[in-house]
Amino acid sequence: TASAKSLHQWHLVEYSMTAALGFVDLMPAMAVHHAGPHAASFPRAAPSKKQSQASWPLAVPFAVLGVQRCRRKRQSKRMSSVKRRFHAGERRVTLAPCDNTTVQTMGVWPKCRRQQHRYRHAQSVANPVMEYSSLRQMLVSLTLPVGQFLDDTWFGMRFGMIDAAFRLLDCFQDVEASLHWANDLNGAFRPVCPTCKLPLTVRSGKMPTDLSGVFLRVGPNPAHWPPKKCTHIFDGDGMVHSVRIDGGEAIYSCAYMETERWKVEQQLGSEWFVRLGEIQGWSGLAKMLFNGLSNNKLTGLKTYETSTANTAVAFTPDGRLWALNESGFPFRFQLDSSGCPNSLGFDTLKGSLKQNMSAHPKFDQRTAETFFHGFSPGGGDFYVGRIFEGEVTDRVELPVHDGFHHDLFITENYVVVVDGSMTFEPNSVVEGGPLWNFTPERKLRFGVWPRSAGKMTVESFTWIVADEAAEIVHTMHAYEEDGKIVLWAPLGREQKGSTSMVLGDIGPCRMHRVIIDIAQTSVQIQEVFGSDLRTEFPRIRDDGVGLNVRYGYSAVQGENGEFDFVGIAKWDFEAGGLQAMIRFPTGVIGGEPIFIPSTESTATDDDHGYIGMFLWHSVLGTSTFVLYDAQTMTPQPVVELEMPRRVPMGFHARWITEDEFNLQAAVVR
Repeated sequence: TASAKSLHQWHLVEYSMTAALGFVDLMPAMAVHHAGPHAASFPRAAPSKKQSQASWPLAVPFAVLGVQRCRRKRQSKRMSSVKRRFHAGERRVTLAPCDNTTVQTMGVWPKCRRQQHRYRHAQSVANPVMEYSSLRQMLVSLTLPVGQFLDDTWFGMRFGMIDAAFRLLDCFQDVEASLHWANDLNGAFRPVCPTCKLPLTVRSGKMPTDLSGVFLRVGPNPAHWPPKKCTHIFDGDGMVHSVRIDGGEAIYSCAYMETERWKVEQQLGSEWFVRLGEIQGWSGLAKMLFNGLSNNKLTGLKTYETSTANTAVAFTPDGRLWALNESGFPFRFQLDSSGCPNSLGFDTLKGSLKQNMSAHPKFDQRTAETFFHGFSPGGGDFYVGRIFEGEVTDRVELPVHDGFHHDLFITENYVVVVDGSMTFEPNSVVEGGPLWNFTPERKLRFGVWPRSAGKMTVESFTWIVADEAAEIVHTMHAYEEDGKIVLWAPLGREQKGSTSMVLGDIGPCRMHRVIIDIAQTSVQIQEVFGSDLRTEFPRIRDDGVGLNVRYGYSAVQGENGEFDFVGIAKWDFEAGGLQAMIRFPTGVIGGEPIFIPSTESTATDDDHGYIGMFLWHSVLGTSTFVLYDAQTMTPQPVVELEMPRRVPMGFHARWITEDEFNLQAAVVR
């Protein structure tokens, strides 16, 4: 944020270093030495060898000119006939002549102006190239090499010091031990390289003729492998995998979500930003502090630009495709005619989105509204918002504790926030434990907001507390019945000593029906037929969110970890429990079951179609794409397509209908 104080400090540092240049000849060489091999490939180039061998007598004239330039600049500022008004939160200065006849907006001098002269172009429309007198242009041209040299030297020193600090902390962490997940399920999550337009062949069954669209699934795919830093399974860069089905043929593609974080690390050739896997022990705590003070500032990235976009994919009512992660803004991408993903960049929603968005916003296709929530990493503000016509129209901060807060749900008339029993505990991080731990003193509660209230306010939310502690990671479906809200979701309770990859002291999730009585402000948690199954990743058909549908689907978990999905469960909300289940053959692992409607299917005809997903054949080390009949739930797939290469397991997925596919292609980038 620009301020008069920071501007003044920059000048003092810049020109003090200019004057000292003639007496500190070894400083550039030291910077290059400590920065290591990464600095040369960083977006801001490190000093060259020729620069590091500069002779101090030649630097004296430049130092003198630099001091003169500083003095003249400060004099001109004092004598200026304009008023400078710094705008908080924006890197710009408004220059208003004393007669107030015109107002011109320009950028802050210290950084942007020198870059303009160096590259001979304006930084932006609001930051045009400044014009000078001939004498001032001569002075600038004489002192510019010194300023550029100092910029590169100062950057190299900072980069070198930070890099050395992180390398020192790396010595206290076990990278190999952090990669245990890469060997689970016979390497199901190991990364692959991007590719496009690979035709798929039928392994068994027959391609349905009433199907056209694109299957999308996102997941973590570390771009640098093997990693040099401790890496959690959630740390990989986002990669979207697609299967384009049309005319009885299928084409496979996959591509990285080219976020700003991904671009920086590609230029460096290695990891730079702190990973979730590094946040263990006192060294992990130190890295968190260093990261907040240095890494993002050094790269010039905003906090939301460091997101990996690797958790979920979504389609907005106005036709945008998003890849989402809790730690940033939605990342936009687009599909070409063959279904290959192309990165577009973070979506700020016309500048109306100010903070991170969770990975599971809810889209009401009936009203074209989007409801989302988010929170500051490591605790802090928790907020809920509404999006309409591509802009955030409502946002309210709510008083909740530092919980997991991964999902929310909507019905036709309500938006409901889930506040579970997991608590973020920094002390657990220092001890090498999970980030969130089950806290039995915190009862499960729900924040209910009536959509008829109009504007979101703190007072318009009603908090209803259950009689027991529990956690809901993902919700499946919610609807209204007899004035009550009925939620179906896998629910986890306390289990001491049970530790997952992120959550501690919580047992396996099992399907429950939760009845929220708004009038009586009470919550009932009921078991259903099939509650003995371990299950997660629940879904209904995407165009049925906020409506009354009958069927839902979830992944059945085995005994070998959270992602050991050994089957598919079909739930009947009217009958009140499990209707059918598909068990995969031994050694075959699935993923999130995505309902794919046939071309004749409607939103109320919610099992007339297929269940699609990638399968990992752990014994053979191969992958397939399958479609199961959602009505009959026959174990034999309608069609199984042979993948020409391994497809790593991932997280959440979505089916894009042909109409949605055409809409996203027509949306202006």
